[in-house]
Amino acid sequence: MELIVAVNNARRLEYHDRFALQQADQAIRKDMVRALVELITNSNDSYHRLEEAGIETDGLIIIEIQRKMKNGILRIRDYAEGMDADTMNQAVGTYGAPTSGFLEGQSVRGLWGRGLKDSFYGLGHGTVTSIKDDLFYQSRLFIEDGAPMYEPPGEAVPVTEKQRKQYQIPEGNGTVMEIILSRPDVPVPRVDTLRFKLQQHFELRTIMENPQRDITLRELKSSVSVKNEFPLGYRAPTGIRIYNEAFYVTGHPALVHLEVYRSDEPLTTVSDVGDFADGGLLVISRRVVMALTLLKYNHNDHASRVYGTITCDYLHDLLQKEETEPILTATRDGLNWDHPFMKELRSEVELRLDPLVQAERRLAQQTATRVVDQKLRKRFNSALKRLNSIASSVLSPARSGKKEKTRPDIPFNGFGFTKEFASVQSGRATTITLRAIASEMVRAGETSVVLSENREVSVLTPTVQMQPRKDFPDIIEAKVQVEGRQVGAESVVTAKANGHSAEALVRVTSRPKEEKSAPTGFITDLEFSPTADPRQRAVYDREAAKIIIATQSPSVAPYLSDGGAGANTPQGQVLLAEMVTDVICREIARVGVQSGKLPAFHEDMEASIQAHVVRLQHEFAHEIHAYFVDSQYRRKTVEEE
Repeated sequence: MELIVAVNNARRLEYHDRFALQQADQAIRKDMVRALVELITNSNDSYHRLEEAGIETDGLIIIEIQRKMKNGILRIRDYAEGMDADTMNQAVGTYGAPTSGFLEGQSVRGLWGRGLKDSFYGLGHGTVTSIKDDLFYQSRLFIEDGAPMYEPPGEAVPVTEKQRKQYQIPEGNGTVMEIILSRPDVPVPRVDTLRFKLQQHFELRTIMENPQRDITLRELKSSVSVKNEFPLGYRAPTGIRIYNEAFYVTGHPALVHLEVYRSDEPLTTVSDVGDFADGGLLVISRRVVMALTLLKYNHNDHASRVYGTITCDYLHDLLQKEETEPILTATRDGLNWDHPFMKELRSEVELRLDPLVQAERRLAQQTATRVVDQKLRKRFNSALKRLNSIASSVLSPARSGKKEKTRPDIPFNGFGFTKEFASVQSGRATTITLRAIASEMVRAGETSVVLSENREVSVLTPTVQMQPRKDFPDIIEAKVQVEGRQVGAESVVTAKANGHSAEALVRVTSRPKEEKSAPTGFITDLEFSPTADPRQRAVYDREAAKIIIATQSPSVAPYLSDGGAGANTPQGQVLLAEMVTDVICREIARVGVQSGKLPAFHEDMEASIQAHVVRLQHEFAHEIHAYFVDSQYRRKTVEEE
């Protein structure tokens, strides 16, 4: 029997009002950064449409935020196309339609036409104000009785000078999107956090890198008064290109350009920090970033230096076809890797990534420090215990009464940074301390000028004042703030005061510095490193409180290698004992003289340190040798006999 279905009463399915609000919450997730990604890309899309039409633009996008306990303000302003009433009704008053020119083949990101509405409803309510062809338009998005509402613009009227001044669009066209942050369940991030996340967010990466865009974040004191202003941007990590080829995906008319770089520094990955990772491959179609991924290597440590792009404009072709199985997830989270084409694309890219990641794995195995064998480790542990005892006896002699505060170390020449080497995470700021003894050299209240030789390491405090410490008034200090802008960049930061200068080398990293527990002794370990600078065969790492032996140093390599191999031979043991003696005696002398715990015999601090080095070597070298050199390799002294 043939089944007959009646269609006379058919009608379009009705959606409940709360559906739109649920969609907004699902898309924005009560996250201001996700909302700003949508709004910034809307402005960027508008500039792109003008540029593709051959119209020159200034690319200026201004983001303003006023943080308040209630009803804070978030505002995004551009000077692009502007919107008339018809455009505004379609772009702002319609939900779910592709309104940004995507279906017409333009290189824009507004793929589904619901990002702007989600942003407003997800954070609160607000207005969209636009000036186009000297006419003024304004619409409202708000929630009333639990329902999303849209108030369209009224009849077009000529824009007044007062309105141009109020919305800060002095001439031409432009749009201001203003959201009142009225939802109490949406946290408002600190401005420095917002700045970091906007610069790092992968979906904004090509916008932040675009020299034709000028993006500014402003922190407001009031609705119009600016407290702070920050330029936003992103620079790819320093590195070398290790792959650059184009290929077709089998069975599809899809040309893919894969460009892969190896960073000079380990990078944050998607598995570490999600959308804000420096590492990974950006999937780009017609200049629009759709995903950040390392595919099957997302959790592989050997891929932590990999970054680059997978460019495939065919993704836009698939989106325009509006297939039953979409290549984008329904929540705008990125690409649907279960789509048949995406599976093929994934397979082709992974095939080319595999030898690159395997090469990294082999390199890691070759350069990793080998584990010191158990017998040698036991010897080292005994030696370290005695070395700490020597340091303690020289620097902290036993005394009765109330325990005194430890006097801070003074830089070698009496004026300098407390750390000669410092690291700062890209997009973040860190503080390095400038310290001196108050004297004719540098007086309390003296102003120091601070400069960076590389613009990718920015000095946020170009002038600082040297102020006395409360606990040790004869010691003066200043806090210098620096910010990293490009992973892998290095810069010598120089401070100058009263004709004297101090330097610190600052390196920009992708990953935040790991917090380690404080060392339990003056020296905590002895490490054999094949990657340490071979120009110094043994050094004391003050930050890690350990002695590092450079096994590639020309005078070390013939006798000792990675993991302490060779330390069981007489020549290896004697060399090791000599290097440890030199390093530990010099470090004890330096700390002692600079802290005032050892007397300064000369006006020249270096001469005083060297005098104490000679004394300490004479007093303790034979003891150190006894720990590192087996008795059968040592001649007995008169005392031992």
